[in-house]
Amino acid sequence: MSGTARVYGASELGVLSITAPGEAHPRVEYVGGEIFVGLNAAGTGAAVTQGDAQAWSRPFGDVVAEAVASAGTLPDAVDGVILITDESLAAAVLVEPAGLLAGDPVVFALSRDRLAIVGADDEAAVGRVLDLAEELFDAEGPLVSAHPIVLTSDGWAPFGWFEKFPALEMRIQRVLRLFSVRAYEAQTAALQRPDVRYIDPKIRVLETGVTTTFAAWPKGTASLLPVVDNVIVADPSGALSVATMDQFLDAGGDAIIRTGLSPARYFVPGEPPRE
Repeated sequence: MSGTARVYGASELGVLSITAPGEAHPRVEYVGGEIFVGLNAAGTGAAVTQGDAQAWSRPFGDVVAEAVASAGTLPDAVDGVILITDESLAAAVLVEPAGLLAGDPVVFALSRDRLAIVGADDEAAVGRVLDLAEELFDAEGPLVSAHPIVLTSDGWAPFGWFEKFPALEMRIQRVLRLFSVRAYEAQTAALQRPDVRYIDPKIRVLETGVTTTFAAWPKGTASLLPVVDNVIVADPSGALSVATMDQFLDAGGDAIIRTGLSPARYFVPGEPPRE
């Protein structure tokens, strides 16, 4: 009953709920927002699963707390940002923040080894975290979450950064869309099947500087469509039309079904893919 802490995001766990369900699913503790903490088993490095933890005589939460108890101290802030590059220390901040943090810190668990901490009123520091988030996206490594959480008297809670920093809204929206695209790409890679097309979203930057997402649906093909800003409908004749996501769903009516996948996708009925 020992191991090292492991940081999970909701999108990764959503994929694992399909590929490793039930007793094979990682055992995790919910932290806040989209963030969870689990364990990798000592020696093997494999994820501690629901089945593993059920056989333990100690509560899973106690074992997690013990795993992060000696994680170390926080590095110094640079330009208002404390950047943690050790996953064990990142998990310690998430699981046992009282001994490490003071005030109302905001945490961004961007990846397993990139956890950033800023002050809740430091707009410039949040801007630097957005820069880091884009760098991590460009590096094509696994991402965890772009949704920040803030420490309150009741524990971790979602941080309302749109309301707090309206001047950063376009940049925030861009990073949220970048992370969404990466989550869908990971989902597609894990869940491919021959009878339905998994469609990944793409990024488009408008002339106004606004970052949007779109997906192209080959009309008549059974597909799992991501949630995007716009859907391009490609008719077999070669004609193209564009609709917002809401317009596309309204046009499809009850035939289009929201699935239980995370991140969410809609099933659009049709013929199996020809490729």
